Amino acid sequence: MATATTKRAGARARRPANKKTAAAVKKKATRTAKKTSSAPKQLAKAVSPSKPVSGLARFAAKKAVKALARRAVKASAQMVRAAADRTALTGKAAVETALSKRLPIQVSIDVAVPLEFAWAEWMASGSLTEGVHRIDDLERDGDALYGTVAGPRSTDWEAEIVDEREHESFAWRSRSGSDCAGLVTFHQLSDRLTRIELDLDVLPTNPAQALSMSLHLAHKHAEAELRRFKARVEFINPDVYEPELRRNGDKPDPERED
Repeated sequence: MATATTKRAGARARRPANKKTAAAVKKKATRTAKKTSSAPKQLAKAVSPSKPVSGLARFAAKKAVKALARRAVKASAQMVRAAADRTALTGKAAVETALSKRLPIQVSIDVAVPLEFAWAEWMASGSLTEGVHRIDDLERDGDALYGTVAGPRSTDWEAEIVDEREHESFAWRSRSGSDCAGLVTFHQLSDRLTRIELDLDVLPTNPAQALSMSLHLAHKHAEAELRRFKARVEFINPDVYEPELRRNGDKPDPERED
C-alpha cells in the first residue's frame, strides 16, 4: 500500500510541471506567429519613405542630371574634334609623302591592230585615264578638251591640247577638275601590232589621290584602262578596218599585185 501511495503522490507532483511547460510552449508559439505576420508590414514600412521628397530635392536632382549631360556632350565634342585633327594631320602627311616621292606613271601595252586603226580608235574614244581617275563624256573643241571626272561626285573637267602628231603622239594638260599632264604615243611593231605608251604626271589635289599614288593604285588604274582599250579594239573584226586602210594606200592590196 505504501508503494501505491508513493506512486500517486509522484504523479500529482508532476502534473503542475507538465501544465506549466505546455503553457510556456503555447505562449512562445503565439509570439513567433505574431512576429511572422508582422514581418511584411515592417518590410513595407522600411522600404516606403517615411516623408515625401521635397520640391527642392527634385530640383537638385534635375540640375545634377543636366550637369552630367552637359559634361558628356562636351566630352563627345572634344573627342570628335581630336579625331578630325588626327585625320587632317594624316591627310596632310599623305599628301606631303606623295609629293616628295612623286614619279610619273608610265604604262604600255601591245595591241594586235594596225597603227592607224589604234590611233583612230583612241582619238574617237569618249574617255581618258589620268591614273587617279577617269575622264568620261570627253569632247573636243579645237585645242580644248571637255569632260567630267568619273565618280560618285563627278566634277567638270577641262584641258588643253599641248601637242598632236597624227599617228604618233597626243599630249594634253588639264586646266580644271584635276592637275595632270599626259602623253600617249603610238609605235608600229608590225602591220598588225601596235605599242601604245602612256605617260602621266599627276599632282594629287586631295588626300585620297595622294594615297592612291603612294600605294601605286593610280598606276594599276592606268594599266587597267589600257587593257580595256586593248580588249575592245582587238574584238573588232579586221574586215571592218582593213578595206579602209587599203583604200588609203596604207597597206598593199594582194589582188592588185596579181
